[in-house]
Amino acid sequence: MLKPTASHSPEDLRKNILSTYFFIRVGIVAISGALPIALLAYSVFVHHTLSQHSMSAFYGADDGAMRNWFVGSLCAIGAFLILYKGFTFAEEIALDAAGFAAILVAFKPCGCWDGGVSSRLHLGFAFSFFISMAAVCFFCAQSTLTLIKDPDTRNSFKRKYQLIGLALFLSPFAAVPASFASGSIQNVTFFVEWFAVWVFAFYWYTKTREFEGTAAEKRALRGELQYRKGVGVVDTMDPIPPGNASKRMAGTA
Repeated sequence: MLKPTASHSPEDLRKNILSTYFFIRVGIVAISGALPIALLAYSVFVHHTLSQHSMSAFYGADDGAMRNWFVGSLCAIGAFLILYKGFTFAEEIALDAAGFAAILVAFKPCGCWDGGVSSRLHLGFAFSFFISMAAVCFFCAQSTLTLIKDPDTRNSFKRKYQLIGLALFLSPFAAVPASFASGSIQNVTFFVEWFAVWVFAFYWYTKTREFEGTAAEKRALRGELQYRKGVGVVDTMDPIPPGNASKRMAGTA
């Protein structure tokens, strides 16, 4: 961030602009990580146990005591996802879809507290959120891995994104059968959702670590990078022509 001095160099200005993207990712990680902990902490403090079977149920439980935390966190995460601009048009669309879905999850209560039946719309929006983020991991996150020169490091990030995407895709399907359980087993839904939310946060942590190594955002701001269809994000001086995508992709396998 800029310091209160009389003048700033071009590099200072670039760093200040780049910090916007960095702190959006940090905000997503922090809010996502804190939300399930805050809900559980409240329940244990007030009821000495986990009183609700899902995170969504805290919207109306105890006369909405944790409603502001739940709605505010989802709206903040949704806004961050919508404002965040990816390296490709497909990534931007998927992030926007996930962002709007997160906000709609907050605006459409589940109605599942005190023994109520979950709203289908609420569940649909939740599914859309996780499926959209899974799409980001499977089809978009790897577009910048072409900037990593070391094959082992590149493959390590690729595996991480694939596993994160798989976990995000499967998590809502695991939460549904758990929601129909009875008794204390029903609380499994809360922890499945907790796991899914933290996997989502881990994606943004991993993406930040990737960008730390490649300086992708800084180089893009300098005009040093371009996106080539079928290849990924590459240096503008990369000698590989767009038609030789197979050669580049073979190096990322």
